[in-house]
Amino acid sequence: MKTLLKNRWLALWLAVSLVGAPALRAQDDPAPDSNAVTQAEAADASTNAVADPTEAQAKLDKESSASIGHSSDGNRNAMVVFGRNAELKPGETAEAVVVIGGSAVIRGKVRDAAVVVGGNLQVGEGAEIGDAAVAVMGSIDVRPGAEVKGEAVAVGGKVNVEPGGKVGGQTQEVDFGLGALKFNWLEKWLTHCVFKLRPLAPQVGWVWAVWGVFFLLYLFIAAIFQRPVNACVEELHRRPATTFLLGLLTKLLLPVVFLLLAITGVGLLVIPFLFAGFVLAAMVGKVALLQALGQVISAKFGKGQPAAALVNFLIGVCLITVLYMVPVVGLLTFAITALWGLGAATAAAFVGFKRELPEKPSGSSAPPPSYTAPVPPTPPTFSPEYPLASAVPEGVAAASTPVNPPDAAFGSTTVPPVSSSPPPAMPVPPIKPPAVDLLAYPKASFWERMGAAFLDTVLVSILGGIVGGPPMFFLVALAYFAGMWAWQGTTIGGIVIGLKVVRYDGHAVSFTVALVRGLAAAFSIIVLFLGFLWIAWDAEKQGWHDKIAGTVVVRLPKGTPLVCI
Repeated sequence: MKTLLKNRWLALWLAVSLVGAPALRAQDDPAPDSNAVTQAEAADASTNAVADPTEAQAKLDKESSASIGHSSDGNRNAMVVFGRNAELKPGETAEAVVVIGGSAVIRGKVRDAAVVVGGNLQVGEGAEIGDAAVAVMGSIDVRPGAEVKGEAVAVGGKVNVEPGGKVGGQTQEVDFGLGALKFNWLEKWLTHCVFKLRPLAPQVGWVWAVWGVFFLLYLFIAAIFQRPVNACVEELHRRPATTFLLGLLTKLLLPVVFLLLAITGVGLLVIPFLFAGFVLAAMVGKVALLQALGQVISAKFGKGQPAAALVNFLIGVCLITVLYMVPVVGLLTFAITALWGLGAATAAAFVGFKRELPEKPSGSSAPPPSYTAPVPPTPPTFSPEYPLASAVPEGVAAASTPVNPPDAAFGSTTVPPVSSSPPPAMPVPPIKPPAVDLLAYPKASFWERMGAAFLDTVLVSILGGIVGGPPMFFLVALAYFAGMWAWQGTTIGGIVIGLKVVRYDGHAVSFTVALVRGLAAAFSIIVLFLGFLWIAWDAEKQGWHDKIAGTVVVRLPKGTPLVCI
């Protein structure tokens, strides 16, 4: 076993070292000063141009052949080829042969080594390799009459030495447990896709199978998630440049967020779900981009009549497929559409979040109008001279009703003086204004609650990292959420977003209710976050933990201080 492992590492080291060594040695080898030779021979040619023009032309041909790395007699310094097959013809001699992303056929003489990466190496009849023959992700075939003076090493392939062929050193086949797995598919992919910078190529069959799988997935998204796709399409038409820049910014900031979550340790649990949401958003945005491109094309060729969404999607798929097959342009198209689709999804998410917020009135936002105590009526005033005059009905003669008749018993007609000041007002008991009905506020949307949950997760992850991680982390999280809900009915993330947890029965959130809600939230997380995803399609915007605890999350207007509610 130790010998086998040693041979494998030796083969890898040999393959890596031989890939770079020939080119380095070719650069280090002293070469004759071609400029000096050219000038000297050009002078000779000009002197004898009239005497022998054929000789002058032969010298110029020799100079041009030397300038491209080999002389007219077939000698080469080194043969280095990328992305295509190479052949060293009979009678030609090269210092070394290095082929990356293709196969090589040696029919001449190689003074040093021959290395092929991503292809097969064939040593033809009468050919000679002075050092090692190495094929990485390919096989070596030594034909009758061929000779390899060094070792023959095949990484991920076979070494086939036919009768009459000769290998001076050892033969090594390194398969790393892959058995009979062939690498022809990788050779074709490297040759026709990677080195030509395009995602699709007609010569590589398996990439079309992969593209077919993605097409079916995109078609499923276009049929099921019509509302988010249409929202992304609207943003692409309304703000094309902004969506692209937003996608680039999102792609740059996402690794930073992942790094911050990974530093906390506990945030590693959130990274897979966040990454899954990121991939889903990117795919929805890509589908929207394909549909938007189809709309532009159908509008130009359809005389302004819009086509169906599915037809536009298919038109966009055909256009992107053609562009993917163009070298260089295909890779640029793939990168641009990926960023553009991600930016469209991000912009649509922000717009949807903004639409969920309450509309800002002309004045300052405020809670529902408070209760105003009724003002008691003003008591009637009396005239000093005729205190009862105001009591006489209108239209009745004043003489018919005597005012303060004389007292017959005392024989006095004196009218007692009446004070001009009004009687004291009756005291009105204070009326306590009714409590603000929090259930009258709109319910928080899924994205608002996820935004608050993300902020709380970052905060709790930091606290959990301080206390040392699980199982103390879970106790810290439960204490944080239950305590904040019982104390203020919200959390730090809820305060930032403007959310509050209220009970359907109108009572305050007690510690018992908050504790039950926290434990139920753990259950919503364990079942692959399905309890939280339930908020997205529930009519009351409730998760499983809300339904268990009898609570709902409402969104308060801007400027409402949660700590005072």
